[in-house]
Amino acid sequence: MHWMDLVARDPVPWLLDPGNPSARLQTLKHIYRKPAEQLFGEQQALLAWEPVARLRRHWDPMHFWGRAESPYYGGPVGNFGTLYLLTQMGVARFPEVEPVCENLLANGRREDGHYAPQGGGAAPWHCYAGMALHILTHFGYGDDPRVVSAWQALAATMREDPDHLGCVMADRACRAGAVKALAALIHCNTESPGGVDTATMGLLCEYLLAHAYDIAGEDADWAKPRFPRFYDTDLIELCHVLAHTAYRTHPTSQRLLRHMLDLQDADGRWHKEKVTPALAEERIFQPSRWLTFEAVHALVLTYGDALYAP
Repeated sequence: MHWMDLVARDPVPWLLDPGNPSARLQTLKHIYRKPAEQLFGEQQALLAWEPVARLRRHWDPMHFWGRAESPYYGGPVGNFGTLYLLTQMGVARFPEVEPVCENLLANGRREDGHYAPQGGGAAPWHCYAGMALHILTHFGYGDDPRVVSAWQALAATMREDPDHLGCVMADRACRAGAVKALAALIHCNTESPGGVDTATMGLLCEYLLAHAYDIAGEDADWAKPRFPRFYDTDLIELCHVLAHTAYRTHPTSQRLLRHMLDLQDADGRWHKEKVTPALAEERIFQPSRWLTFEAVHALVLTYGDALYAP
């Protein structure tokens, strides 16, 4: 089966529209598999794009986008949230990002390597840790000893209690944390093939795939895609991270992909279905290039591509 057989119409040409240089860059990088040296101009276009340029104008040297003493302050529009937004958009490292990453390393991390927001109690947050590690790896801090120790702390926690990878604060199932941690591992493993932590990836996949996913019932919120995301997640992100792993052919992964395909419109595009607190460049209930890229990339990873990739 070819992924093109599963979409109503090929959306890839639409994804290349320069009006959204972020989705265009992601498409060229991950679907066309263009090497980094061919994407320099695309990265410059993304840095100059008004949503990114606006964030750069709002940065200040004392507190950045929030409060320097607390990276978590401000939620999705604070220091941590803005770093995660830029990471999701695929923005390359630029000078203003560096002190904010250093701030996250200095103030967002406990001495034992775990990530937990200030005031969040003693328990580490898997979602926060996954998002922080995704950010730091994306912006080139993957070899930093502080990042390495955070990876070790996260993996150790999962090995010690693999059956309870949900929200440790509320003692309830919260698969968003596992999705964020798996996304971070995938990014790390993509950039550093020699450091693939397949054991931790397996624990996370097994935890995620053990859930029944009643999309029409109690899990209906999964069927409301949104971009950008913060601590929440959705069906497209879930399918996208699973498609990067050996579990892409698991029966539950295949069932989730079918649910994801049901969300496409007649043009093979996926819509934003939930309001997000940051980056309102795409309107709710309208086709989203970011979400469509993720959905198509999940299909490409699962079924292969002989059309766009070399």
